Amino acid sequence: MRGPIFELVDLIMGRGDLVTVAISFFSVFVIIFVVFPIHECAHALVAKWLGDDTAERQGRITLNPLHHIDPMGALAMCLCNIGWAKPTPVDIRKCRKTSMRTANVLVSLAGPVSNILLSLVLVIIQKVVLLVAFSSSGMSETVYYVYLALNYTATINIYLAVFNLIPVPPFDGYHVLASFLPAKAVYFMEKNGRIIYWVVFFLIISGLLSVPLGIISNGIYWLLDKMTFFLG
Repeated sequence: MRGPIFELVDLIMGRGDLVTVAISFFSVFVIIFVVFPIHECAHALVAKWLGDDTAERQGRITLNPLHHIDPMGALAMCLCNIGWAKPTPVDIRKCRKTSMRTANVLVSLAGPVSNILLSLVLVIIQKVVLLVAFSSSGMSETVYYVYLALNYTATINIYLAVFNLIPVPPFDGYHVLASFLPAKAVYFMEKNGRIIYWVVFFLIISGLLSVPLGIISNGIYWLLDKMTFFLG
């Protein structure tokens, strides 16, 4: 996936258009300064509810992006629309309100679920924008661009949720899977975690994983669209 920096280069070289660049930068700005903080705060909140105050003591139960932004993750987001924030510190052993396995699953899923719920909100907003537009003077150029920005942001947000559910370290999906794996398998995955991560990252950057991730993301978007059918 091409990030806004590449779109800007295309514009400078005369191969792009200003609207595409503006929408791309807007979407990535929302992801970095709104979505990432919500994602990480969701991890921290669920951990807190289950008894672990590690993230709270480090000031991570907040929507202030300065507490969550990872410079390299933000740069990656600007380059290829895939990035990350600073991992939320969690000590599963302190989550005494449920079993460690259940706590690990719930805390890990909190982030991706928050992404999908936020995308649902964006889908609702974009449909409301269309309803208001068509009930008044019709679809103006400005309204159309607003719709595109909301749609693009929701799409990237869902893609990031699916991306985070890849079952290899250090993604959230791995922590869910590790809750059910035997100890030897967990040891192997964590011992070779860095190698596995870079292999997966290369597959994503090269586009080899784009198709399956895209199919799943499109399926989730379709589901959100059907859930909001009452808005048209």
